[in-house]
Amino acid sequence: MIKVLNIISDTNIGGAGKDVITYCNNYDKSKIDLVVVLPTGSMLKPEIEKTTAKIIELDGLKDKSLDIQAIPKLIKIIKEQRPDIVHTHASLSARIASKFCKNVKIVYTKHCVFPPGKKYEYKVVRKINKGINNFLADRIIASAQIAKSDLIKQGNDANKIDVILNGVDGFNRLSEEKNIKIKKKYNLNSNDIVIGILARIEKIKGHEYFVEAAKILKDKGYNNFKYLVIGTGSYEQELKKKVNMLNLEHEIIFTGFIQNVEEILNIVDIQVNASFVSETTCLSLLEGMSLGIPAVATNCGGTPMVIRTGQNGVLVEKNSAEEIANGIIWLLENKDRLNQIKQKSIEIFNKEYTSKIYAQNFEKVYESMVKKNENN
Repeated sequence: MIKVLNIISDTNIGGAGKDVITYCNNYDKSKIDLVVVLPTGSMLKPEIEKTTAKIIELDGLKDKSLDIQAIPKLIKIIKEQRPDIVHTHASLSARIASKFCKNVKIVYTKHCVFPPGKKYEYKVVRKINKGINNFLADRIIASAQIAKSDLIKQGNDANKIDVILNGVDGFNRLSEEKNIKIKKKYNLNSNDIVIGILARIEKIKGHEYFVEAAKILKDKGYNNFKYLVIGTGSYEQELKKKVNMLNLEHEIIFTGFIQNVEEILNIVDIQVNASFVSETTCLSLLEGMSLGIPAVATNCGGTPMVIRTGQNGVLVEKNSAEEIANGIIWLLENKDRLNQIKQKSIEIFNKEYTSKIYAQNFEKVYESMVKKNENN
């Protein structure tokens, strides 16, 4: 039995938190003794409580990678729990604390993708960064190939990095009767083509290009297209102003926060991802694939590893409403091709992106770390 202590600093449920929840729901209980350390009051707690993972709450650590005051508390927890592996998520404090404890292997996950800063152009900075990470981590997990590339550019040792793409629990297809009711809830007609974007409404997610694409399609006469903006965020009010300015109030529907994502994705015909910065393995794209929803997605970050033109959707250039509009038309203009893409989406998901596969990939890393420790 391998004892793993997951430590995460998030108080809200973002991408890293969803990854932790997914692992907690799918880990092999015959191999892994799992404990999760959270900040007190984290929104992750109720979700993890539904699993068999143990929870330890910690005062401090809240949304901070480095919290000096939390380090002594983490040292105490690690020494009491005596894990074989400490797996950290956005917590430099946890990696530092682990170095004060004996017989503990350290792994951390790089969840996001941001281009390395200019300081990494200097060899001395890369060497310092490599030295720090070699000291504070036995393995590094990148959630996309591009994340691994960024880590290497920052001076990290390529031999220490494993790429593990995200996985999710697949959704089920609802009955036609239920889908009609869901459409009515959002004032949609049964024959409307529904195009959705599911992402935090932030500037970097490219919603403005989604809205502009809707305008292009409307001007081309696609009058039975409706567009769902699913989620909330700091850019929401500005985006609504843009919708009003383009006279798209009847075409574009803001759903707000949606708890039951499975329900609303069941009425989506085409899913759009318009991100132009910071994209690893988009969870909502994976959820859509499980339902056979073709995607129009920008060639950004880790998305090209997930969406393959002609197989489960179409890749388009980022920062272009015209590209998104053309991608939607390309998917819908040939019914036979569209049906093949829908089926292929499900096949790719089941083969590569289920939550079980995701958990198994982590456990391969854990087992290799423990085996290496035993051999030493």
